[in-house]
Amino acid sequence: MAGIEMIPGETLAERAYRLLEDEIVRLRLPPGAMLTEQELAERLAIGRTPVREAVQRLVADRLLMVFPRKGIVVAALNPLDVLLALDVRAVLERLMVVAATGRAGPAERAALATVVDGLTRAASAGAVDSYLRADKEFDRLVSLVAGNPFAARALAPLQTMSRRAWFYFRRNADLGPAAERHAAVMRAIVAGDRAAAAVAADALIDHVRTGLKSTLSI
Repeated sequence: MAGIEMIPGETLAERAYRLLEDEIVRLRLPPGAMLTEQELAERLAIGRTPVREAVQRLVADRLLMVFPRKGIVVAALNPLDVLLALDVRAVLERLMVVAATGRAGPAERAALATVVDGLTRAASAGAVDSYLRADKEFDRLVSLVAGNPFAARALAPLQTMSRRAWFYFRRNADLGPAAERHAAVMRAIVAGDRAAAAVAADALIDHVRTGLKSTLSI
């Protein structure tokens, strides 16, 4: 399983959450799939207690549903829910990107540039899995540099919802344009230009929204 390696300092519950989220986003656990805690524990080779904790978090993120005495179901992907979530994500994304622009030092700017370089190369190669990993790492770095854990906690599940919808509806056709929107955000942060960062963040979310609407012919 991709991402099976441990991350330093990561608890078993955090690892179970990370791996299950990845499985759901990449549709290896597709919408409607029915599971049990035991099946998930065996799938991840992690005990049932940390898996149970991970499942509870994923239920809160609207990625899983639990039915007493029946089991666990991977939540359906509702495009209208994603569009509503994007309205909230747009506000939080702008907040985080502008904050990161003001706080980023040379090391943080270099790290963001490196991630975007990898994201761009993955897009050029049509490597969807590598692109998704870079996309998530970019979001993680921006949130870390922004220094607002409350906004980061609210934003993360919205980013995951968008990533899952993108993987389901867009995939390879959107790799290049999406990578360029991320690069624009990175360039604004590196330049220390808060106004440009806000514009770039809005453009990124508008791109995601427009792509989803075109797929659905809304």
